[in-house]
Amino acid sequence: MIATPSPLAKSVSPAAVIDASDAFDAFHIPDQRMHDASRFPLVRLRRRAVQPGYAFGWGAEMQRLLLLKTPFVIVSEHDADETADDTRLRSAWLRSHRETLALFCRGFIVIEPRIEARASTREAVRAATEGSGVRMVVVSSMRVAGELAPVLLKHSASDLEKSRSTDQPRLQMP
Repeated sequence: MIATPSPLAKSVSPAAVIDASDAFDAFHIPDQRMHDASRFPLVRLRRRAVQPGYAFGWGAEMQRLLLLKTPFVIVSEHDADETADDTRLRSAWLRSHRETLALFCRGFIVIEPRIEARASTREAVRAATEGSGVRMVVVSSMRVAGELAPVLLKHSASDLEKSRSTDQPRLQMP
């Protein structure tokens, strides 16, 4: 699958953030089982691919996305049935890659269409991404996620850090 960055994604070039020793083409996104990058920099997690035990493969695919060294946003549907082991492994991966994620992953947008479940979804996702340094937003639909993604992409990592340090409430969408 070939993807080219949209005009909204600007390349960031910090020195030696990730070892790109496997000669990665910055504009080629390998076919990934779990992540659909056909609309890169908006990357969608395929719900069908999320099966018990998926966290290791998820981490490997996230690493490949980070190797692109181009800002992106992850969009996924909330999965209340994710196993505790997968949640723990993904949370640990997010914390251990905090610095690189802060440079390139502009946010996780989670879709929860049921208004009555949105608050609990927000808490569950917040707990899973705590310590990762990545902005998390829960929205009602893919349409809202598509509208929010460019907003998150236009902010640099330093802009996001400044907004956290001013203790302003985090962006929450309906």
